[in-house]
Formats: sequence, C-alpha cells, structure tokens
Amino acid sequence: MVTRIRKLAFALGLALGFSSLSVFSASYPTKPLRMIVPWSPGGGSDVTGRIVATKLSEIVGQPVIVDNRPGAAGNIGTAVAARAEADGYTLLLADTGFSTGISLYANPGYHPVKDFAPITLVAVTPIVAVVKAALPVANMRELIALAKQKPGGLNGGSGGIGGSVHLALELFKLQTGVNIAHVPYKGSGPAAVDLAGGQLDLMLSTAPPIMPLIKSGKVRALAVASSARSTLFPDLPTMKEAGAPEVIATNWYGILSPAGTPTAVLERLHQEFTKITALPDVKPKFAAVGLEPASNPTPQAFGKFVSDDVSRWASVIKQANIKLE
Repeated sequence: MVTRIRKLAFALGLALGFSSLSVFSASYPTKPLRMIVPWSPGGGSDVTGRIVATKLSEIVGQPVIVDNRPGAAGNIGTAVAARAEADGYTLLLADTGFSTGISLYANPGYHPVKDFAPITLVAVTPIVAVVKAALPVANMRELIALAKQKPGGLNGGSGGIGGSVHLALELFKLQTGVNIAHVPYKGSGPAAVDLAGGQLDLMLSTAPPIMPLIKSGKVRALAVASSARSTLFPDLPTMKEAGAPEVIATNWYGILSPAGTPTAVLERLHQEFTKITALPDVKPKFAAVGLEPASNPTPQAFGKFVSDDVSRWASVIKQANIKLE
C-alpha cells in the first residue's frame, strides 16, 4: 500500500512538473531578453545577432537587446553568458570560435558543452578557396599540384592565428599533405585586400570579405569547403567535386543559453528561431552579408553538432600544433 501511494505521489509530481513547465513556456517571455554577442559591433556575429534579435522581438512581443561584450577572441562575452542566470532571458550568439576556444586557450573561461544549453544554428557562411588572379591554376587539382611542386613556396593568408580561416587552411594542408606558409593578419579584410593585390597566393576565406573581389575578378574562386554547394556561390564545386579531399569548414552562428535553462523554454526558443530562419525576408538580409540560413531539427541535434565541432577542431589544432596565450 505504501509503495502504491509513493508511486501515485511520484506520478502526480511529474504531472504537476510538466504542467508548470507548460504554463511557464506559454507565458514566456514576460520581460526583455538579452542576447550577448561576444564581438564588437559591425562584425559578422553582430550583424547576424541583430537580424535574428529583431525578428525574435517581433514574434514574442518583448524587446531583445543585443549586448556586445568583445574581448579575448570572444571568450569574455561567452564567459559572461555562461555565468548568467539560466532563466531563458540571457542568450548567446556563438560562432565557430565557441567550439575552438577550449583547445586554443588554457582557460577560455567556459566549457562549450558543460556550461551551455544548445538551441539551434541560425546561419552559416561558406569558406571559399580563392587564389590571386595571377596564380597559374584553374582548379583545386592544379592548386594542390603546384603546392606540392613548391613546398613552402606558396603563402596563405588568414584573419589571425586560431581563427576559422586559419583553421580551414590547416585542415586543407593536413588533408592534402601540402606545405603552405601561413600569413596571419589582423582581420580577414586586410588579408583579402593583399590577396587581390597579389601579395598573397591564396586564402580559404569566409564569404563576406571575398565576395566583392570574386565578382570584380580581382581574385579567382576555386571551390567551397562544404559538403554541399553554397547558395551564395551555386556555380562553385565543393572541394570533393573539384578533385580535392573532402574539406568541411564553415563559419557558423548559433544560439545557446546557460546550462540549466528549462527544457520548455529551450523548445520554445528553438521553435521561434527555426521560424525566423525560414522567413522570406531573412534570406536576402543574410545573403547581403554573406550568410545562409541554417537550423537544426532539435536542440539536441545542435548540441551534437557543437560537440562534434569541438572534437574535430581539437584534432586539427593538436596536429597543426597551434597555441595561443
């Protein structure tokens, strides 16, 4: 009899718990939300965050305030988000650096899996293999062959050590066995300018700084480093299609919340952000800044994406012996 009563009490407790979560989700949000962007205003993360924050505000009927917290390659703002109250009112707009910080720094101030609850991807920007106009190659096979003929004789630029462009270059080198000298810049924009000017031989660049240079013919695009063709560059083959080993490298943007955020709230936010990425006026806004809408079928799927990304880049960083203070 006692056992039966305990079972009934447990079942009633579960029912009341699910009921309260349902009510909380239905009423949420009741006050403004904060979206932490761990980078300065004007960059890719900031632009992405402001587009989706504006749409989320329109949908939920509450202000969504973008809070820029730059510093330490995104680690400062991300650590602030990790320590925030897990009530669904603080969100983080993360990018690829979110996955790599734990391998690049001794103590980035957060753990990308343990300290956060995943919600969904919202956008990706493809990484494009581009060469200076004067380089005598027309495709990836010829680029790889030239690099093997001149070990260390070609140079590849990036926006800085440990960034997504640098890591994509290192992944390409590991996959193909070529020796290309890395030249880090303070930002991908200056690197792209030098590529167009002929001071650099190649880049595996994110789309925004390189798109106008491709259109003007100042640089030549060879392939995209993704598993499928990009809607931004529909005529460009993937690396695999172009005869190179399959190199998968994209710069992604996603939404997370502090660990412990109620499941019902995570599900609600996932639903709303998924709607946002499918809105007809969001795609052209993203395309204008070199982004493609993206989403995951569930928060758990995004969590696996992040976990896999952490492991994959940890391996590249270790093999390439990349270290940052």
